[in-house]
Amino acid sequence: MMSQNRQDKKDRVRSELDFDVNRRAESEIQGLSRMLHLLNEKIDDLGDFARRTVPHSQPNEK
Repeated sequence: MMSQNRQDKKDRVRSELDFDVNRRAESEIQGLSRMLHLLNEKIDDLGDFARRTVPHSQPNEK
């Protein structure tokens, strides 16, 4: 019985640690996701800027 109680306590502690690790990992993943979203927006803005400022090529006239 004492052995079972010790094992239960170890299992509970391990479960709590796993939960904490998962929570931190999820938080980091959300931060990375936000960062990627911002980078994509900036890339889109640069593309828009380039399309507005770079003159279009004109076909060669003969």
